[in-house]
Amino acid sequence: MRKITLILFLLISTISSSQEFYQITGTDKILTSKDSIQPHLDKTKERYNKTSVEKYGYIANSVGYELGETVKRNDSTITFIQLSLDLEKVDYKREGVFELEDKMLPKMELLTLDGNKIDNQSIKNKVTFINLWFVNCAPCLKEIPKLNEIKKEFGEKVNFIAITFDPKEKVLDFIKRKPFDFEIAYDQMNLLKEGFKVSSYPKILIVDKSGKISFISNGIKEDYSESDNVKNSVEEIEEQLRDLVAK
Repeated sequence: MRKITLILFLLISTISSSQEFYQITGTDKILTSKDSIQPHLDKTKERYNKTSVEKYGYIANSVGYELGETVKRNDSTITFIQLSLDLEKVDYKREGVFELEDKMLPKMELLTLDGNKIDNQSIKNKVTFINLWFVNCAPCLKEIPKLNEIKKEFGEKVNFIAITFDPKEKVLDFIKRKPFDFEIAYDQMNLLKEGFKVSSYPKILIVDKSGKISFISNGIKEDYSESDNVKNSVEEIEEQLRDLVAK
């Protein structure tokens, strides 16, 4: 009898000492209790809406989950969790800058790093490509090599202007490390906020020969991205330029 009692005691001790974990399917993320699942869902939703809405064009209304397979590993059990996001399509063309499409370019009086003065009259009769950016904008910096490629493709057929609110010294220090082949106008916070009504970066505007803004984009689409209303591919942007240059 004592032997059976001892065996039962050891069995109960083993069961009580075994740990339960929950692993998010497709990741290395492991949660230590069932109570920690909901806080993780809340953080996932918050993180998605902070970092991925602009990239993919969807907002997460909620994050749910389903319990999947349970496996044993040593003295632990791990239950896999499949997350599901309730996503809603959003259109970032509601941002103020997109109201300028098919309208005349706002009044500009720019001074570039090279000391050139640029205004609305000086760029007329030639298609103009305008990039709105700033030095500490990670998406802006990521697309600069592709912007340089577009500039190389069209050369003198198009005006290429980059406009930032950063001061001259900061921009000069930046281009020593990362070449940017556009004419760069600096210290333009008022133009960007009041004239272009920009609230997020980068932005691309293509202006026709008459000075009318004919195309606006949230920047260059990443390779293999399926988002369709947030950014545009290099090919789509070059097609816009070719059409306007030919007119």
